[in-house]
Amino acid sequence: MKIIFANKYFFLKGGAERYMFDLRNLLIEHRHEVVPFAMKDGRNESTGWDRWFVSSVRSDASAMSWQGLRTVGRYMYSFEAKHKFGALLRESLPDLVHIQNIYHQISPSILPVARRRGIPVVMTAHDYKLIAPNYSLFHDGQVCRHTRPDHYWEAVKHRCVRGSMVASAVCAAEMSLHRLLGLWRDNIDVVIAPSAFVAATLKDYGIDHKKIVQIPHFINVSSWQPSYEGDYALYVGRLSSEKGVETLIRAAAMVGDLPIRVVGVGSDGERLRHLANELKLRNVTFVGYQVGEQLRREYTNARFVVIPSLCHETFGLTALEAYAAGKPVIASQMGGLSEIVESGKTGQLVQSGDVIGLAEAMAKLWADPKSSERMGRSARQVAERNYSPEQHYQNIMGVYRRVLSQKI
Repeated sequence: MKIIFANKYFFLKGGAERYMFDLRNLLIEHRHEVVPFAMKDGRNESTGWDRWFVSSVRSDASAMSWQGLRTVGRYMYSFEAKHKFGALLRESLPDLVHIQNIYHQISPSILPVARRRGIPVVMTAHDYKLIAPNYSLFHDGQVCRHTRPDHYWEAVKHRCVRGSMVASAVCAAEMSLHRLLGLWRDNIDVVIAPSAFVAATLKDYGIDHKKIVQIPHFINVSSWQPSYEGDYALYVGRLSSEKGVETLIRAAAMVGDLPIRVVGVGSDGERLRHLANELKLRNVTFVGYQVGEQLRREYTNARFVVIPSLCHETFGLTALEAYAAGKPVIASQMGGLSEIVESGKTGQLVQSGDVIGLAEAMAKLWADPKSSERMGRSARQVAERNYSPEQHYQNIMGVYRRVLSQKI
């Protein structure tokens, strides 16, 4: 089978790309061919298909301004992406298209092109941008519920996107146009939700429930060597407000000399470092960005992993990595995380934003190495049993076969 993977980035940028590359490798192992469609970027993985990639476009605050009207127009509907995608379809002759993340930089202008050629389209929902201008459903320190279908302009009133009226207006206009043209609604055959929470949220916001299929992400545990001991608590992820790292830093001030390592970079990095200095914390170390074996060593040497998210996580790949490494997880009871972490068995769920509750959970697990080891072993077993590559492959192929059979 030949599948086009459409994603704005073709390098390891975040969770969506990590999943995309893992799935690509899994499909290749089963002798399928995966053809990428993305933006041109010097960081891209090598591929012979990049001649059809679209030109790069920024998505920072300066691009989302009145001065960036050309960029705004491309966000709405990219003619370049439409034409190049059509050329790629003619050249590659795929069986189906799997959309990962094409918002803004590529746009859904490519979807009707596949529809006109009778090529089925599957999409994995890595965030909530399909249903709301604010892709994380998080704004001003809390879950954002201001926008509903046909009421996208509430996002402008509340400045839901980056706290900016301009950025909010751009995203609201973008979604209103896409809804009017039916670009998503009429051209996607199946939306894959990585958690029951995402599936329910998509349905609640008006996505046809018949198109929604729940398939959790996966991890190849055989490539991870578990360790059931460790010398510190570990956070791995983006340093941004919705990830709740401030909650972790404030909790660190209440757990004595319990060592905490923070792996990642992001827009909140400088502020969080300043907060740690302000609180005179000697037990918190900011490690920066880590990948590959360096990142695995961080997991291996940790006692447990903390995921203090304030937003509704669509899934929780960090939790799976922790499980594969044999580590229990202390996580916020938010979104897909509450479906992965089982309190008392594979870790502990706490209320999001609860500094005292998080500190107590960390101190308790740190003081009881036997419980930490027991939960770590259980976590590893859960990863092996529920999130294996082969199980994921069978689920994905079930969706692919379904949309191909509907084509006939």
